[in-house]
Amino acid sequence: MHYKMRRNGFREDSIWQASRHLPPFAVRASESRVGVLPIGLGFLRQFKHPTIFLKVSCDGDYLLPLIVGDAAVETLLDVSPLQGHIEECPDQFHFVSSLVDKLGHQVKMVKLTSRVFNTYYASLYLGKPGDDDVICIDSRPSDAINVARACQAPIYVNKTIVLEDAIKIGYGGRPKSTKPIFNVILDSAPEGPDPISEELKLVRNMNLASKEERYNDAAMWRDRLKKLRNSSSVVYEGLATPESYD
Repeated sequence: MHYKMRRNGFREDSIWQASRHLPPFAVRASESRVGVLPIGLGFLRQFKHPTIFLKVSCDGDYLLPLIVGDAAVETLLDVSPLQGHIEECPDQFHFVSSLVDKLGHQVKMVKLTSRVFNTYYASLYLGKPGDDDVICIDSRPSDAINVARACQAPIYVNKTIVLEDAIKIGYGGRPKSTKPIFNVILDSAPEGPDPISEELKLVRNMNLASKEERYNDAAMWRDRLKKLRNSSSVVYEGLATPESYD
């Protein structure tokens, strides 16, 4: 784990994998992964500060590193929604979960909305069960992730962030039939065609054609990309969420 290795000065290589006591934020599949993702010391050493790695699954897997404070990582590691009881001295995120519940609401989702220079922004979406009306509250990404963890709410990521900042990873010999576990949700439907993978392909093709001065081809890929983006408006429990990933 990056946090432990960082505390130890990156002195030893290790394999990064989710703890059994910390299930994914929004599990979409009942099966577990057959293998684990090996991440070498060289990769983790690039991140000198406390970092939360969000795993985004679509056509392939992506890591979105978010640099946060020590307290955010420590709180995230200490939270266990499977404990079955509330601690005598709950932290602020358990307090938010209890408060929202007492008010008859729920955290419907958390969303990383944008990045301005090197700063990410996030929002919490609260609403009553079965009601389409939501309340949007701005939040720091680290707080939003911890709230999602405490409330077992899904995390959404704006697709522009994924396209620009996410790091694609591979699993070597992982069987293609293995159904992925969704740690983070991109704003696309969980079944059927995958808009994010289609968009990534279109962006790559457009950029390649432009670089090779095949401008007619670049214009064709641009038009297809525009058509795809205009049609990719997704609804989450009555809430329209275009321009982000499920």
